[in-house]
Amino acid sequence: MKIKYILALFALVLITMKAKAQDEIVYDQYHFNYYLVNPAVAGAERCSHLMLTGKFQWIGMEDAPMTQTLSFRTRVLKNVGLGAYVYNDKNGSSYRQGGQATFAYHIPLSENNGYFMKERSIDRQLSFGVSAVANRYAFSSQLFTDENSSDPSLGNGDQDKGIYFNANVGLYFLWDNFFLGASAMNLLPTELTEMGVDEPVRPLTYFAFLGYDIDLDNNMTIEPGLMYKGNVDEQSQLDVNLKFMQTVPDNEDLSYWLQASYRHSLDSGNSQALAFYPMGGIRYKRFRLGYAYQLGLTGLNHHNSGSHEIMLGYSWCITKHFCR
Repeated sequence: MKIKYILALFALVLITMKAKAQDEIVYDQYHFNYYLVNPAVAGAERCSHLMLTGKFQWIGMEDAPMTQTLSFRTRVLKNVGLGAYVYNDKNGSSYRQGGQATFAYHIPLSENNGYFMKERSIDRQLSFGVSAVANRYAFSSQLFTDENSSDPSLGNGDQDKGIYFNANVGLYFLWDNFFLGASAMNLLPTELTEMGVDEPVRPLTYFAFLGYDIDLDNNMTIEPGLMYKGNVDEQSQLDVNLKFMQTVPDNEDLSYWLQASYRHSLDSGNSQALAFYPMGGIRYKRFRLGYAYQLGLTGLNHHNSGSHEIMLGYSWCITKHFCR
């Protein structure tokens, strides 16, 4: 009965979030860190994680987008998780910076629920998270020329367009080798009036992901998974992921993972393949390094040589999983 109740709760959350998709600033880097798209992941493990990621898009094109994030998440007390990240994004002549601070609460679902953290099993748990978010928007001074003075998108003619606040919420469910997450971003859709009437709001956006670890021989695991993203602008897309992980035999200090991901647009009347991602990473003791290459499958791919993502991480323990 408990499992049926939890699954029904997730279904209700997904229904009431009715939205469809927009590309979030840090979205693509969820392959390395699910916390970037779901605040409930903060503290879901006993480990603490510090992670730096960078994405460099559309290599070969002038003023191509670049994004960097720095995140930290940890578990404190018995069932409390804390997390935070900051990001910096440059897209042509526009800049966005910001971050979030997160509080999460984790409810153990295992029979082993001892008082001390080391006595508590967290292989089965239900997690809730909420984040306070701040974003800053600005333009490069190169835009402010006489020929651009009448452009309504430049609004008040000032480089700094202000700081905007928002909130995110998430649920995360773990049951042995199965995991499921649902989150809503931009609970307060922001209309950027300072940037002109042609600028859209930042819509309510939601994410849903799931996966299952299949244990093999020789410390090997295969993890199939799905990620869905949508928002109120009636755009949506689906990622299909397949990951292979192995701890090197006779060397617990070293492990690696390889993953292939395929992204497809589910927009009404515009369903199409978007991208293919080969990626991988290694862990040596507490240090982690990851790399992903995005091969675009749309017409834009003819004008650039793809996108690159990198990750550097440090964990205050040795984790079985690479990106939760």
